[in-house]
Amino acid sequence: MFLRDYLIQLARSLGLKIMLGCMIESSVGITAAAHLSPLVDWADLDGNLLIANDPYVGVKVEKGKPVLPERPGLGLRRQSQAL
Repeated sequence: MFLRDYLIQLARSLGLKIMLGCMIESSVGITAAAHLSPLVDWADLDGNLLIANDPYVGVKVEKGKPVLPERPGLGLRRQSQAL
């Protein structure tokens, strides 16, 4: 069991709600966190939108919901490859 799974289970057993969030983060961190978003109650993962020079493209948001890339791993690609 991963530490994150243990911590989520512990929080749930204590009746706590869980939120993922960030202030400013690249698409690398946002995409990684978005993979965990089905396990939490709230996800505020838009920090990559505040970065003008984000070197990666990852998770997209459609109608307020994260849409994960379908590529292997986190699904990231370099910004130069996205154009």
